Amino acid sequence: MLSARDRRDRPPEEGVVAELQGFAVDKAFFTSHKGILLETELVFGIILVSVFAYDALKIYRTEMAPGAIQGDQH
Repeated sequence: MLSARDRRDRPPEEGVVAELQGFAVDKAFFTSHKGILLETELVFGIILVSVFAYDALKIYRTEMAPGAIQGDQH
């Protein structure tokens, strides 16, 4: 791999390839143990945030805004 110094010293590349070079996917990383762990953490994090958001909405509807469920019965 090239270090930051090597990338800085070489002449700038032109075109779409130069713009997308920083976003290249390292397939070897995602098949390694660290990559698999990272993917698992991301999926678990998304599930956890979804559960917290659902629970917060449920609590808000039952405790903070009871009129929204039962309607205005004044």
